[in-house]
Amino acid sequence: MTKVQQKPTQKRALATREKILDGLETLLETREFEALSIAELAREAGVAVGSVYSHFKDKDALLPALLDRQMERMQDRLAEFHQTGKIDGIAVEGDERPDLRTAITMSIRGALAQMNQSLGVRRALMTYRRLNPDLEIPLARTLVEQAFDAQVRQLQSYRDEIARDDLNEAAKMVNYFGNIIFLDRIVFINSALQDEMRPDDETLIRTYSDMINHYLTKS
Repeated sequence: MTKVQQKPTQKRALATREKILDGLETLLETREFEALSIAELAREAGVAVGSVYSHFKDKDALLPALLDRQMERMQDRLAEFHQTGKIDGIAVEGDERPDLRTAITMSIRGALAQMNQSLGVRRALMTYRRLNPDLEIPLARTLVEQAFDAQVRQLQSYRDEIARDDLNEAAKMVNYFGNIIFLDRIVFINSALQDEMRPDDETLIRTYSDMINHYLTKS
């Protein structure tokens, strides 16, 4: 009897918590985390200020909750890979696998889309790590390692076309290139670079694809 009565309350509490985090992600699209207030967050989420504090003891408690959300999304992507053999909708093995150049372009396009959809979250999480330099997050490390293993497996399926001897090292370099290329979008908000110096998305995808294809094939 008690359990039946608690379920609606638990669902409402979870829904409120999700609304708060949704509101935070919306605000972070155009604002720095440090500049936000709990009152602004409550307005954006459509909840009372007291509701925010009932779920998060203070503003800084929002950051680990964002990290948990990000890890959940990463877990979902990895689960999809293990269930379907696809990474971001791209078949890693078998007859459905695209040619190497197309696979590179599709991967970059998917990574850029994810980046654009979560810039504020990624920026806030960089703040979180900066404020907690000694923080150890075993699950995050595990998920990163699993994602890296999936990428190595994808490269292995193109072994005959890839000129690099060490596929682990090749995967590291591809990841490093991507992190550097996308870094300015994460770090800089409302920057003049957006209009004056940054290439448009299609140019970035095409050029980065050319770079990675050349690096992997040496052609």
